[in-house]
Amino acid sequence: MGLLFVPGALVAWASRVRGMALVAIAPAITVSIVAVSALLAPLANMKWSLLPVLLLTAVIAAIALLIASRFSGSFHAPDYRFHSINWWVGVGHALALLAAAFLIGRRLVAAFGRPEGFSQTFDNVFHLNAVRYILDTGSGSSITVSSMTGGGFYPAAWHDLVALVASITGSEIPVSVNVVNIGIGALVWPLGCIFLAHQVLGSRVVVSVTAGILSAGFGAFPLLLLDFGVLYPNFLGNALLPVAVGLAIRAMGLANGAVESKPVAWLLLLSVLPGIALAHPSSIMALVAMSLAPLLILCSRYTLAVARRADRSPLMVPGMILLLLVGLGMIAVLWKTIRPPEIAAFWPPVETTARAFGEVIASATIGRSVSWVVMVLAVAGLISLIRRRSHIWLVGMYVITSGLFVIVASFPFGEMRTFFTGVWYNDPPRLASLLPGVILPLGVVGAVRGWDRFVVPTFAAFPFATKSSLVRSSKRPPYVVVVAGLVFASLLVLGTQQANVREATSSAAGGYQLTKDSPLISADEMSLLTRINNEIPKDAILIGNPWNGSALAYAFTGRQVIQFHILSELRPGSEKLYTSLNTAATDPSVCPIVERLKLTYVLDFGHREVHGGDNGFRGLDNLAEAGVATLIDSEGAAKIYKLTACG
Repeated sequence: MGLLFVPGALVAWASRVRGMALVAIAPAITVSIVAVSALLAPLANMKWSLLPVLLLTAVIAAIALLIASRFSGSFHAPDYRFHSINWWVGVGHALALLAAAFLIGRRLVAAFGRPEGFSQTFDNVFHLNAVRYILDTGSGSSITVSSMTGGGFYPAAWHDLVALVASITGSEIPVSVNVVNIGIGALVWPLGCIFLAHQVLGSRVVVSVTAGILSAGFGAFPLLLLDFGVLYPNFLGNALLPVAVGLAIRAMGLANGAVESKPVAWLLLLSVLPGIALAHPSSIMALVAMSLAPLLILCSRYTLAVARRADRSPLMVPGMILLLLVGLGMIAVLWKTIRPPEIAAFWPPVETTARAFGEVIASATIGRSVSWVVMVLAVAGLISLIRRRSHIWLVGMYVITSGLFVIVASFPFGEMRTFFTGVWYNDPPRLASLLPGVILPLGVVGAVRGWDRFVVPTFAAFPFATKSSLVRSSKRPPYVVVVAGLVFASLLVLGTQQANVREATSSAAGGYQLTKDSPLISADEMSLLTRINNEIPKDAILIGNPWNGSALAYAFTGRQVIQFHILSELRPGSEKLYTSLNTAATDPSVCPIVERLKLTYVLDFGHREVHGGDNGFRGLDNLAEAGVATLIDSEGAAKIYKLTACG
């Protein structure tokens, strides 16, 4: 908690951010500080630890203090001023966050199952081993982390956070992973949703309560990315998006209420961008897509304002149009540049266009059940905004993001689909996880408009109740308002915690179970791994079939393995070991490779692989029978051998 909130909160405080906004923005700034300090630490010959984070926090906070002092005003709504704080308002905002944290947290705990539970999926081999690699090498730089697998740049912000938690607390890597993910999903995400909702409807308690509860009402986020993949870096980047969108809207002057200091608002937006980019670049591109409608509206307003001026230059309007076209061109270049190789964007469409449209409207993407309450509130909010012609940028943001999902989920594979959605590997679940960020503020609009239209007039007639106390919370609310709020919140909870999120929880939980038939690491294999520390020296180097989970011996025990990930670049000569190690007693070409790689032990987890296939690796079979190795320990079909044929 301290790691997620304190560094960013210090910078936000120095920037004169106060109240709920400070708490919401803090984690996004923290992620930037952590990711950038991980990049800078090796340049200063510093090991990755809390020290680089604290030093960079101090520097940025000092700079923020100087900049903020240069501009008058502060970054918060009047309700947040401490000299006039209404404690009922503060309690209301706090309860909104606690409700969201409880609703989401219980789902995440149910999915993970145990503190040390880990995802039994393909990508988790890289993620867990990358955390161990950071701890071992002392470098969390996004430039060096993927050297573990022979790759280049890899966004490592999530891995840096987990490595810090593991090093500070001494907890096992899977425990650190789950703690960080619960913090991100149950706190960072709902806080961002509340902050974004405040930019649309102001900082009323009813807005916070609605946004907090609705943030727990989607199966598509945060649960989906903790199930599919698993896509932990994307999960972190997407969790930060609501804060980034809210800051962008505020900086553009499109937010509800006045912005006291636009320069500070722009600088705060810039301060969260490195963290999102170094969490996952596709999240930055999602921010670009979501910001397109607000930017076009802002440019249109300025162009019309200039066109109406009597003293305008004849070149001003054409100049502004040209500037807009140049900006759109730069976005297009950025869009085509920041994306994975086309060969990696191989995911096919999964449904018809009509079904994809229906899933967007029903908040039921990727085959989930309809979320009826969310659907009704979001549609009502959409209609309300269109009828009132207010916050049209939100309507545009919804249309663009929904359109991207429809394209990736239903359009045929080809150049057009790849152009629009290749940024997300043409992968429907990645874009499905973005939809809650644009549907939620619409749902908040629908719910709050209903509160104002039906609840406020009803309870305004009660003794001691005033419209001011109900709408603005400027006076201590009477008991009738408290009762009305509790009923309202309870109905929202009951309406949103239905099949959609239950199905997502159940699906995710299936991937974290440790059984005798688990796809990556079985219960027998895990039991064997827990004994390795007592049976194998710390400097031992192991070989095994990475597809069957043996590569995770590195994450769980710290023992070096030949391949740190399933798709790692192979060490020279290791191909022959995978096909012919069991011939070491008769083939003179095998032992020189064993000796050069300093290989001493073999993990034999059989041919049950994570994707259900069989990639061979027959050279690791029957080692004892071939006189190549001696059995050290076994648990069920899982075995550890010590090589004996090569000296």
